Amino acid sequence: MKREDEWTDSLKRLIRDHEDVSEYIEVLKEILGFLHEEEAWSKIKPIEDFFERNLIDHFKFEEKIVFPTILSRAATPDSIKLILVLQREHGSILKELEEFQKIISENAFPLDKDTNTRLNVVGRKIIDSLLTHASKEDDKLLPILKKNRQIFDKHDVI
Repeated sequence: MKREDEWTDSLKRLIRDHEDVSEYIEVLKEILGFLHEEEAWSKIKPIEDFFERNLIDHFKFEEKIVFPTILSRAATPDSIKLILVLQREHGSILKELEEFQKIISENAFPLDKDTNTRLNVVGRKIIDSLLTHASKEDDKLLPILKKNRQIFDKHDVI
């Protein structure tokens, strides 16, 4: 595979992952506040499963492939600062996700009022964190990747 193809594959993956996360965020937004209703509660497990499988995998891809490649081949003061911020955000989002999963796994429908409130608060935190994080990646990380497409070679792409 040519470098151009490998770079395109990495970029496409990041964009596709962001689109997928956006879809699940929209569903989560729709059901928060209605988790006392069975129909809304039935949608929470697929969201949790998606976050567990895809969001964590997306963060690993960035942490193991994208960030090190930028740092080793296209580091600037701004890109270093950005990557440090994004890594910290990954940690915060994963902690929020862990709390979200814990609440869901320890409870069943119907939720008591306190648990419903806790789950809504944590869900909103996750939404806000993911939207802020994705915005930084879309506005700052993707342009770095586009500008430095030559830094990706076959060893960098999963």
